Amino acid sequence: MYVFRMAPKYRYGEMTPWGGDNLRLLFGKDAPEDRVGESLEVSDLKGLESVILNGEYAGKTLADALEDDYHGITGTDAKPFPLLLKLLDARDTLSVQVHPGDEYALANDGKLGKTEAWMVLNAEPGSRIAYGLEPTDMPLEQIVDEGRFEEALHWVYPRPGEVYYIPHGCVHALGGGVMVYEIQQSSDATYRFWDWGRVGKDGKPRELHLKKALDVTRADLHLDKIAGATVLREGGSITHYICDDNFALMRLNVCGKMPLEFSYMAFVTPTEECEIGWDGGSVTLNPFETALIPASCQGAYIKGRLTALCSSLPEKEKLRAELGYRAENVAGLL
Repeated sequence: MYVFRMAPKYRYGEMTPWGGDNLRLLFGKDAPEDRVGESLEVSDLKGLESVILNGEYAGKTLADALEDDYHGITGTDAKPFPLLLKLLDARDTLSVQVHPGDEYALANDGKLGKTEAWMVLNAEPGSRIAYGLEPTDMPLEQIVDEGRFEEALHWVYPRPGEVYYIPHGCVHALGGGVMVYEIQQSSDATYRFWDWGRVGKDGKPRELHLKKALDVTRADLHLDKIAGATVLREGGSITHYICDDNFALMRLNVCGKMPLEFSYMAFVTPTEECEIGWDGGSVTLNPFETALIPASCQGAYIKGRLTALCSSLPEKEKLRAELGYRAENVAGLL
């Protein structure tokens, strides 16, 4: 098995009316039009499967490769494919959303729920994100009925490099002028509370899902950005931010040649050009291009002087033992 260079699929136009043009202008993405909200870097969503660019599977979708050797690629037999990696560019504020947990989503929508996380790539001055709700003694349903939902939102002003953990039940909205790296469960289970009065080409507003949104919202969630915990590694260091039951999110601080040793598949997105290698070969990745490192790929490494964003499936016991008391700085680990 070898390292896959991935070509993304895109959500654009009316699918992402809030999208901008930075994925093309700043990240060099081959986007289909100027208004593109999402670059799905590693995706097995039906109709939005990312494509492998190199090697034996060149020109085939991720779904094709998974059908051939699911365990060898992912390192697990659990299906469906568990993770979805995106880059998002918000020119305008996204709808205010909340995602269900697995149990509710399976019972009501026949799909997995959705927990996700954002690593901020860019934030224009004054830009903000809605991150949970302000504390109140008033029932959320009453606030919604009285038309005061916008007043209930808790806003924060993000800076590049910050990480925000968004477990299921957390009300949130990405604000205009913000770009993020997003790792999430591979699900499109999303309930909209509010879409700022926007309408589509047909003159109609997008659908809201108030009952379901109220059902799954955890109004008592009051979260903060993630501190993270850094450990030294051959070839640099790794900062761990999240390791819950769904995914692990980390930043690779590379200064030389760093081994990439994971029990499961890993996604690596460098911020600068770099070499990704394995026993028998190597590829050059451009900035903000993503590689999928299969679980069975031997001798994988990253080489250069750069920062890379990395996601994988969680290895909680191993990381808890490595971090000791610092595990409290990693979301979802304790």
